[in-house]
Amino acid sequence: MSFSDLKKNKGNVFNQLQKTLEQGTRVGTVDERFWKPTPDKAGNGFAIIRFLPTSEGEDMPFVKLFSHAFQGPGGWYIE
Repeated sequence: MSFSDLKKNKGNVFNQLQKTLEQGTRVGTVDERFWKPTPDKAGNGFAIIRFLPTSEGEDMPFVKLFSHAFQGPGGWYIE
């Protein structure tokens, strides 16, 4: 599809995309690839962390993980 065709059909493409997003939207899903400590009755989590030497070819001995969630005027933004 050419750029001029996209400009002509932008309303149809947008509506089609909106319908697709409404059908497949899942809010509050948990990513099972990441481990999180299970809390006890008091709400405290516990973990033993081992620090290992950096492997060959790695610059940093750790991985940064960012998780963002905030509520704005249009609803929640969770990344």
